[in-house]
Amino acid sequence: MRINESEIHLWQLEQADFELSSLQSECLAWLTEAELKRYRRFQFDRHRKQLLLGRVLMRVALSSYDRSVAAASWNFTHNDYGKPAISKEQNTASLYFNLSHSAGKVVLAVSRFQDIGVDVECARKSRRIAAIAQRYFSDNETAELLVLPEDQQQSRFYDLWTLKEAYIKACGMGLAIPLQHFSYGFPGDDKLTVEFDTRRNDVESAWQFWQVSAGPDFKLAIAAKAGEERQAHTLLGWRLVGVDEFLEQEIQVIRSK
Repeated sequence: MRINESEIHLWQLEQADFELSSLQSECLAWLTEAELKRYRRFQFDRHRKQLLLGRVLMRVALSSYDRSVAAASWNFTHNDYGKPAISKEQNTASLYFNLSHSAGKVVLAVSRFQDIGVDVECARKSRRIAAIAQRYFSDNETAELLVLPEDQQQSRFYDLWTLKEAYIKACGMGLAIPLQHFSYGFPGDDKLTVEFDTRRNDVESAWQFWQVSAGPDFKLAIAAKAGEERQAHTLLGWRLVGVDEFLEQEIQVIRSK
């Protein structure tokens, strides 16, 4: 499989498509020592399965681009904030990725852009929307959120949360970046805007954002810093249905910037 500089590839899987016993026998050896220790500390099978499937998706997807590296043989490094990347020795194809999971869904974004982030959230769970927004969102985001009819606020809340998570994950710094230092707007049905506070010291035109359909119960957002001269024009998707089997999946963009 090839990926060019104008593409972002989105890989997804549903945990219900896999059995933990089969995964353990076939893929448990793929985990690093640190991952295996974490795996064994989990009390519940659903958490073990989620961790294992995330690593399976990551490794199988990467090997589809570079067949010289077996899925079990990838080596990864981590920055100071824990964001993983392919080791320099193995990353001859200049691939970058980001992983997210929620409830029964696992997603992986792959691109040629080093600053790539993805976040998926199950949007069924009720939240203390006003309290969380006033603590974590910008003043403009909070005002525009709370003026919406009450039955629309939870959907917008998860729109904002996934977009913010995708950005801070793309930057590779997580919550070390205050969420109030950048603000999203929704000027039309299919449009997004972003504005950075001067304290953030970032450039809006260097970034692209997408909200992608992930089913009625989920919100999914992607962030990529391509630079002002390069842009990603194409989103392509695949669904992993077995350890060695994946199918093309149509990507439906809801909004973009």
